[in-house]
Amino acid sequence: MTDETPGPERVAIILHGGAYDRVSYALSLALVALASGMEVHMMLTFEGLLRFVKGRLDTLGEETSSEVRASIERGLASGGIQSLETRLVEAKKLGLKLHACPNAMASLNVAVSELRDEVDDVMGLAAFLGLARTARINWYI
Repeated sequence: MTDETPGPERVAIILHGGAYDRVSYALSLALVALASGMEVHMMLTFEGLLRFVKGRLDTLGEETSSEVRASIERGLASGGIQSLETRLVEAKKLGLKLHACPNAMASLNVAVSELRDEVDDVMGLAAFLGLARTARINWYI
């Protein structure tokens, strides 16, 4: 007889968008899931991948609409909104796994050495699909 104790429920997030509010939302969802005892894997692709290039995480960027940018600036200045850096550090402490998409890296000419240290690995879509197949929740942001 073997112990078939299931592991924690899994969440798979594909982060395609790079707008500040989208990345903020993805990290917020990850934090809630992690705090609830779930395992979270996030695939970084295209604009979402570019956010995790060193020096780009907390920039508001042109991909963030002007209306949203003004609101975020006010929230960050008042302390009402946590920075992406703060959310990322908290999520990594709770076990967030970040995977960079090799096809997006090649298309955008991003080298592994340019990625933030928090990115765990480079993972192809077939491998990520294996994670997503067993995930209880799948989000595309």
